[in-house]
Amino acid sequence: MPLQKIDDAELWYEEYGPDDAPETILSCAMGFSGTGYPEILAESPTRYKVYTIVARGFGRSTHPQEPPAEGWLTRWADDVVAFADAKGIDRFVYTGASHSAGVGWYIAVRHPARLKAFVSVVGTPHDRFGVTDSSEGRREVIRARLAGDTGAVRAQLEKLGGWLHDDETDRRRERDQLIDAAVATTMTRDEDESRINQGMPFPEAKTNDALAEILRTVRVPTLMLAGMRDGIVSPESALRGVMNVRDSKAVLFESEGHFMAQEIPERLAREVRLFLEEINGTADPRPRHSHDNQKVGTI
Repeated sequence: MPLQKIDDAELWYEEYGPDDAPETILSCAMGFSGTGYPEILAESPTRYKVYTIVARGFGRSTHPQEPPAEGWLTRWADDVVAFADAKGIDRFVYTGASHSAGVGWYIAVRHPARLKAFVSVVGTPHDRFGVTDSSEGRREVIRARLAGDTGAVRAQLEKLGGWLHDDETDRRRERDQLIDAAVATTMTRDEDESRINQGMPFPEAKTNDALAEILRTVRVPTLMLAGMRDGIVSPESALRGVMNVRDSKAVLFESEGHFMAQEIPERLAREVRLFLEEINGTADPRPRHSHDNQKVGTI
């Protein structure tokens, strides 16, 4: 993976897809699998140009000596725009899952002119229940990692993934493999990375009503993909998002939790493709039925 120099840092990134792609997708996160979402957006049938950017503080990206005064999510959002500037990318689609979606919310508020669209995956701003600096799950993962408590890390990841039915045996096996890998990644991170707590988006909003006011300022075409079984980002938060972000769209999956980006990347890619086709005016028109031309009578 190459490094991109921006004003005061270097960002480790990877790129996928053809240079003449119909859409340019940017995403920034603590790390990427290389095979899931959003990388799959570079493959057929979407074949978009995709850049995955490892967030400042992780991997080979610059590691700051102190947490940014403006907050991690704000810093990462500005880094994405600086990356786009360095690459000569004017407008782009931003997408991210979980904390990576938090970055997108800040781009939408701070740099809306740069976004053609924003796709949030399991990443609508958290419900407000008195604590707004970070989610309970993130705080527990940090504590457990620094204490070497593998069992507690696994318990938090199980909660995030959401419950499974007893007859979902294949999914249980696949989920166990996913969590095994996530636990290994978490436990092998160095302590500097492990201490980074990105916090919740918009911590200044202490209530759900205050959060809704901020969401109403977003003027970017926004798609929210959420799981009904998510153990950290509630379905209610997705409903709050779609009720307050103008001209937005939400798709909720009953069978999914917080691991949608790893577990169903193909389904997410289909939703993204449809959403961008709708924005571009190239989506298939609504099928016409025989009654479409009939006049509505009065009673």
